[in-house]
Amino acid sequence: MLKPFYQGKLDTFCAIYAVLNALRLLYGIRVLKARDILNETLLGLASRPEAFRAVLTQETDYVSLVDSLLRIQARAFPLEIRAPFAPPEDGRPAPSGRTQTPDPDTFFATCRDWLAPGRGRAVVFRFLRSLTPDGGPMNRHWTTADRVDGDILHLFDCSHEAEAILNIDRASFVTNAAHVSADRLLHIQPESARFLRVPF
Repeated sequence: MLKPFYQGKLDTFCAIYAVLNALRLLYGIRVLKARDILNETLLGLASRPEAFRAVLTQETDYVSLVDSLLRIQARAFPLEIRAPFAPPEDGRPAPSGRTQTPDPDTFFATCRDWLAPGRGRAVVFRFLRSLTPDGGPMNRHWTTADRVDGDILHLFDCSHEAEAILNIDRASFVTNAAHVSADRLLHIQPESARFLRVPF
C-alpha cells in the first residue's frame, strides 16, 4: 500500500511535501527521488535568502513555491495543472460566471469531480485550522487530496501527528475566513488549490 512521505516535526516545508506526495500518487516516486527534489528545492531557495527566510518563518502563503516546484517537476513528470480558483495573474477581476472564492459546496464538488476518474489525479491545497472561531489560525498547512468517498475528502498527508487532519467532511470547512465558526474551524483556501493529473 502506497504511503505518503512524512514531514519532520520541526520544519516548515509542508508545501514541498504536498507536491512530493502528489508526485508519489501520480508517478509513484520513491524516497530517493523525493529526497533529491526536496534537496534541489531547498538549494534553490538558499540562493535567494529573502525567499528562504520567508519559507522558514512562514511569512509566505507558499503559493509561488508550489507553482514553481510544479513547473520545474513537470519537465520530468508531465503534469496537467489547473488552478480554477486562483485570481487572474494580471490583477483584473475574474471572468463573469466564475467566483474567485467559491462556497464550500462548490469547492467540494470540484474536488469530487476532479478526483472521480480515479488514479492519476490529485489536488494540492492549503488550509488554516483554528481552535476557536475568534482566535486566529493555530495551524497553516499544505496537503494533498487523493479521493472523495461520499461526503469525505481524503488526504494523502505528510503529517503523522495524532491530531493531524486526514479527512475533511464536506460540512466541516469554510472557504472564507470570515465564516469560521464553532462547527467549522477549518478554512480551506481555494485560491491555493492546484488540480493535477497525468495528461495521458
